[in-house]
Amino acid sequence: MNSAYDKYFGLTNDLLFKLVFGRKGNEKLLALLLNALLKYRGEQEIKDLEILNPINLPGFQAGKQSVIDVKARNKRGEVFCVEVQVKAHAEILKRVLYYSSVSYSGEMLRGEKYTELNKTLCLWIMCETILPDPDIYNKYLIKHDKTNRVLTDLLEYHFVELSKFNGDKPARLRTKLEKWLHILKFGNYYRSIDELPEELRSEEGICEVISNMSNANTDELTRHELFARDMFLSDLATDLDAAEKKGIEKGIESAKIQTALKMLNDGLSSELVAKYTGLTPEQVQALNCKNLLCEPTAEYKSEKPKKRRKPAS
Repeated sequence: MNSAYDKYFGLTNDLLFKLVFGRKGNEKLLALLLNALLKYRGEQEIKDLEILNPINLPGFQAGKQSVIDVKARNKRGEVFCVEVQVKAHAEILKRVLYYSSVSYSGEMLRGEKYTELNKTLCLWIMCETILPDPDIYNKYLIKHDKTNRVLTDLLEYHFVELSKFNGDKPARLRTKLEKWLHILKFGNYYRSIDELPEELRSEEGICEVISNMSNANTDELTRHELFARDMFLSDLATDLDAAEKKGIEKGIESAKIQTALKMLNDGLSSELVAKYTGLTPEQVQALNCKNLLCEPTAEYKSEKPKKRRKPAS
């Protein structure tokens, strides 16, 4: 078999994440994950969840539909939207705002009262770093910019950045959060429950997660889907990197040309311009030949036509 196809997929593959935490019957696993990542304790702990349709339909014609990885509701009516994001592209925060807003507003059907809107918590599990804060877990609320008074808690933004977590040794894991972070980031190291160290095996829910991962990875049809999804994400990341690199190179070339024009305008020789800008002598010569450098002309102002006086009769 091809070694690439032999890859054992982990939970950072968003399709596998959906299969493990977004499938009906696995509500308990999702609740345990949320309690750990959101640091819920006591009365805050989620006991029961209802898995919801992850598709957020637009409320207007031709609106953009959004699909999140996992969506669920607890007994208090609070909605949890969980998204796994491999690549931290430049517009990721705009996507966060859009998805969370659509998820929140989607709770109310047309003609219903605003009282039908319930609290929405959006959890983004990031494989790359997007926030300047040093903490692995960060929570954001809508607050007053001076007093820090919370305007409303009906919409919360939660981020877990796996790139900041270095707990690759199970013996060093102490808290529920650390153990679940380890499974999210390094779960593909364990192909069966037997391979789990005692520190992880004793944590409620983790054995079931590893078992679900193993079943998905050993099912031929599911593996094909996981592999296809992984290839798509790799191709997408490659295209984004190539586009970014091309944009940077284009910007550098443009800056060189602008510098060369200024130097030529100051009377420097073509040889010196080529030396200090990195442009070839032929490129510098082309700037002159195409007459790209010219003195700015004075702004033309047309005079307002004067009215002729009628001759005296």
